[in-house]
Amino acid sequence: MRIPAAVLLAGGLLLAPPAQAQDPTGTCPDLVVLAARGSEQNEHLEPTRYHADSPWTSNGFEAENIRAFLHFVEERHPGTMENVQVLGLDDTVYPARMPLPALAGEDEDLDALQMSSRVGTLLSSTPPHVIVGDAVGGLVGGMYSAVTGTLGFIDDWEAATGCTPGYLLVGYSQGAVVLTTQERALHDRGQLVGALYFGSPGGVPGASIGNRHRHCLDGDYACQLTSSNLGDALGSGGGVHNRYFLDMDETATEEDAHVADTFAGWVTGYNPEP
Repeated sequence: MRIPAAVLLAGGLLLAPPAQAQDPTGTCPDLVVLAARGSEQNEHLEPTRYHADSPWTSNGFEAENIRAFLHFVEERHPGTMENVQVLGLDDTVYPARMPLPALAGEDEDLDALQMSSRVGTLLSSTPPHVIVGDAVGGLVGGMYSAVTGTLGFIDDWEAATGCTPGYLLVGYSQGAVVLTTQERALHDRGQLVGALYFGSPGGVPGASIGNRHRHCLDGDYACQLTSSNLGDALGSGGGVHNRYFLDMDETATEEDAHVADTFAGWVTGYNPEP
């Protein structure tokens, strides 16, 4: 996910064709991963099957980081995702918008002089009030749509499929904030199985559940807003905030493994019977 400048300044795939609303076999999953992607993750929305024998393909709106996490889970615990459907909040309910220019690309590492030059160029072409106005309008509108529309999105999916599964919430960055606001309603319906959030600022009250985990990398400005973390993020297109569960073959940590193991335990330990 490319992190826009003004946001910072303010503080082996198994691909398949897009799935239909219901599997042709009429099979319902016991568990659905309800996924909410990060800000501006509106490309690389690749429908994905997370186990070769699974009857379900995602709609792709889990996007890169959550997709990488779910593959990491399946690699560590083969078979975990076979009977789990992945359903991302799509752009009809959650546009994941943060319409702001970026100072640095994900592969760039700017020094102070380069950063100053980029800021000057940006402000010379677009007044600050326009940048902020566009950002606030896009963020507030998109968040309102998602917060008020997610339960309706779920209800429509359940009506179309005839399925009433348990839900594991997985949210990244802005998506974590969206899903936290849905916890209590799903808990009251008896359908909330667990919640996993990463790269999230936290602070939004959710339901009282045991299966909850918040994962933050050291240096992530979204989790801990310090001048050092902010400076690193500004100079490198978002810094570590963008890297959750990407390149796991080279960079997996003990904490990454713990998160995957915890999630797999929620899946295998779930009993849909009351």
